[in-house]
Amino acid sequence: MKTFKPLSLSLVFAVLFTGLSYAQNQIDAILSCDVAALEAGTPAYEACSFVDQEPGTDTREYTTYAEIGDTIIWRGESTDGSAAVDIRKIKYHKGTNVFNKTDLDGETTVVGTIKKNTNGKPYKYKISFKIDNKGKMHSIDPKIKAGGGD
Repeated sequence: MKTFKPLSLSLVFAVLFTGLSYAQNQIDAILSCDVAALEAGTPAYEACSFVDQEPGTDTREYTTYAEIGDTIIWRGESTDGSAAVDIRKIKYHKGTNVFNKTDLDGETTVVGTIKKNTNGKPYKYKISFKIDNKGKMHSIDPKIKAGGGD
């Protein structure tokens, strides 16, 4: 009988801990860009796409799905490996801001943790990036749906 109580408490704590840790995920949002096309003047939404983006989807309509507590890491890469695509800023644009700040900054990658849900409505944000950390700043404005989304 004495071992029943500690065993029961251990089981309760194990279930609680598992439930709390399950909700937090890391989402890698990798933006792949055709650097030659960008340098030739092609708009970023046409020259770049996310690695897991469905073919034929407009990059401006690309949606990342997340939950409260998830961490999103934005990284960039060139399609042919010829240059670095340096993600510099994630900026709030429209909808429920799911982060604690309107701007998230970085040098080559940007990290943000979801703090609020959007109740299934899209949150628009702008990704700003440079090629090889110099020259013109390019940007794309995809979406995030957090908590209660599709």
